[in-house]
Amino acid sequence: MSVSILLGGIGLFLLGMWLLTEGLKLAGGKALQHMLGTWTSSKRRGLAAGILVTALAQSSSAVTVAAIGFVNAQLMTFTQSIWVVFGSNLGSTFTTWLVTLFGLKFSISALTFPLIGIGAFLRVFAPYERARALGMALAGFGILFMGIDNLRDGFTGVAQSGWLLQLLAGDHFPIFWGFLIGLVLTVLTQASVAAIAIILTAVASGIAGIEVAAAGVIGANVGTTSTALMASIGATSNAKRLAWAHVLFNVITAAVALMILPVLLWMGTITGIVSVEPDALVTLLAIFHTFFNLLGVAIMWPLEPHVSRFLLNRFRAPREEHQAEFLDTNVASVPDLAVRALSAQLHHLASDIAGQRLEAIVRQGKVAFSATAKNRMMAEIEAYIETVSQASLSPALASQLTAGLAIKYYLHHGLQLLEHVQNTYGEGALTNAWLRDEVCDWLAALSDYNGDLYQMHQSLAEERWQALVDTYPALKNRLMDAGTLRRAPITEIDAALQLASLGRRFSEQLRHTLDRFVVLDALDTPRNLDGDAGDEEPDDAAGPGEERYDGELLPDAR
Repeated sequence: MSVSILLGGIGLFLLGMWLLTEGLKLAGGKALQHMLGTWTSSKRRGLAAGILVTALAQSSSAVTVAAIGFVNAQLMTFTQSIWVVFGSNLGSTFTTWLVTLFGLKFSISALTFPLIGIGAFLRVFAPYERARALGMALAGFGILFMGIDNLRDGFTGVAQSGWLLQLLAGDHFPIFWGFLIGLVLTVLTQASVAAIAIILTAVASGIAGIEVAAAGVIGANVGTTSTALMASIGATSNAKRLAWAHVLFNVITAAVALMILPVLLWMGTITGIVSVEPDALVTLLAIFHTFFNLLGVAIMWPLEPHVSRFLLNRFRAPREEHQAEFLDTNVASVPDLAVRALSAQLHHLASDIAGQRLEAIVRQGKVAFSATAKNRMMAEIEAYIETVSQASLSPALASQLTAGLAIKYYLHHGLQLLEHVQNTYGEGALTNAWLRDEVCDWLAALSDYNGDLYQMHQSLAEERWQALVDTYPALKNRLMDAGTLRRAPITEIDAALQLASLGRRFSEQLRHTLDRFVVLDALDTPRNLDGDAGDEEPDDAAGPGEERYDGELLPDAR
């Protein structure tokens, strides 16, 4: 029965910690983005950001994984992020003190159920998403301390187990067993604070000795690196470097802590500190946890440049698993940050597609990039949007995701147009030199416009587009006159008209993304260049050889 209570307490603690962490991430996504995006310009600021964000998110593993995600999505540089990770280790001591002072020192059982009730009420009935996320965090806070109460009851019940009492009391290789217990518990629970809470509760219950508990806290610090290593699988080189920086910090800190632990225990024995009541030992363990993490920061302060230089010379192989290099599943768990990563990816993709020279396809018969790779990237973008949309989203975030999906479709249609031009009107389709030069001059003007589209002010973009549109009827008339005057074969004139139309429609697809980017980037001033985001076709009638484009791949009209 006592073992069941113990397991249930661990489960309640982990559930509460997950609800608390996820709720705080959702409620404070903007603040998290601001802190990690603007507070990391120096060692001190990065360290402070790591400490504060970890204290707010209540999980060093979550912050480390998020930092890996930011680096993977190129929202932060490796240099910016490394001190955030170091700070997260120090910030994790805040949770240890929270468990020590409130979970074990004082009974808050009278507040546990009200916290769960208020949190659940907010989660179900609050009108705003951030309030619902805050309710989740409050409920998690209550469940977390309910788990600590059950842990204490469970340990009290199993205290009579001879082998467990002997192991935890520290009679045989206590430092080794303590380190191993802390390491294994953290790997299994994927949360060092859960392992530390279990160790602290065992000490408070009087069944764990100070030696095994202190070594267990050190082992928990090392065990938390498993989360970072798993998050770096398939990530960018910088993300892998950051994960290994986290490993090096924890391993070096643990090695130093293990070396000084016997000295501290010897001093404690002489002074009688280690012989005090279990409640006082819990406080000593919290102090020890804070001390060796501070010591780790002090050690890494002069070593970090050497560690960074060492890691920057490693993991140079490019990431082959993904085409969408800005997207990361670690970031997807925080919608505010996920939208930012999505925006970066779509801007990158749009610039690549807009930079394609249309006239080069006609003259050389190929696009400058792999259409297969771009299509794979778009599939990853769509899957990423679907993943992010599974979370509870505010109306604003939902609108931003919708805008991102619309941009993806416009770019997809634009890429289809490029492929159609390549496959149907590539090198050799126009043998008449005059006809080819006429069309390529028009396509070159469009390509110049497309290349500047995302850097231009809206008034200039509109002015240049109108100038291009005004020349379009004259081009069609010249091409059709060439047929009447037998200056070129009718079949080639038809192909030239098709190309002129396809080029214009390609530019329109890019223009249609502008208003959507305004929504995705949450800008205040819309760039309404095309009326209602450009869903309507132009008013001019299609000339001979032209066909309307409604978003599907154009067939060969010849």
